Amino acid sequence: MAGRVASLALGCAALLPLAALAQEPPPSALAQELKRLGEAAVALERTLPNFSCQEKAVSHELKGNKVVQSVEIGATLRAQRDADGSLNEAIAFTEVNGQPFSTGHFHLPVFVSGGFDQAMRYFAPEKQACYSYSLSPGRIDFATLSDSPGPPLCKEKDLQGFALLDADGNVTRIERRVAPEAARAAHEATYAVVDFAAVTLNGRTYRLSQHLYAEMPINRHPTTFTADYTDCKLFTATVTLHTAPEPASDAAPEPSAPPESLPH
Repeated sequence: MAGRVASLALGCAALLPLAALAQEPPPSALAQELKRLGEAAVALERTLPNFSCQEKAVSHELKGNKVVQSVEIGATLRAQRDADGSLNEAIAFTEVNGQPFSTGHFHLPVFVSGGFDQAMRYFAPEKQACYSYSLSPGRIDFATLSDSPGPPLCKEKDLQGFALLDADGNVTRIERRVAPEAARAAHEATYAVVDFAAVTLNGRTYRLSQHLYAEMPINRHPTTFTADYTDCKLFTATVTLHTAPEPASDAAPEPSAPPESLPH
């Protein structure tokens, strides 16, 4: 019995390290935050319904510190899904420099789009291999990795940015910079800031762009673009069905009865 007891005791002791190894360490605060932000990015990409917002924007072209051209616009911005499920932004201008606008042409120093369907791409689960991240209270910094997988997954170069987080870990602002050479090659703004606000669409709350500011050199002249988005709501198309007219008959119409006389 003594030998058997010793054998069981040794067996139990041998199992303890294996049990300890089987327990995964708890995820770090950074890993938890990246998971949360990844889920938010996926929700925007896959579940965000078609919606529209009112946009007020101003585009500036500068020479030195002097504004040489300024254009103010009002527009209806629509984010709609294509047949392949991708979300794309379309804009219908309604006002230019305070005057109603319907058709025609006008020149904008610069126009920046993508504030809705691209703002959270830095945290998409499949894109997280492209960046390094660091977490501090109320903030997560990110930068492109020099040894990232490269295109087509990782297209950006020389990018640095950060996101500000509220007490629940939701993004309230994203700010990022790209080296001028890399920005020109990718046709992107060298500097951009997006502020987010909670918007409820179809019974679900999303963090959508509320304010956008961007800078981009055009023909060696700095340009800026500032936009505010309000009145975001579900976008639905209205279809009106009309009853088809009855085909004409070749038969002569029957005479109608004479009208009754009114009493005197």
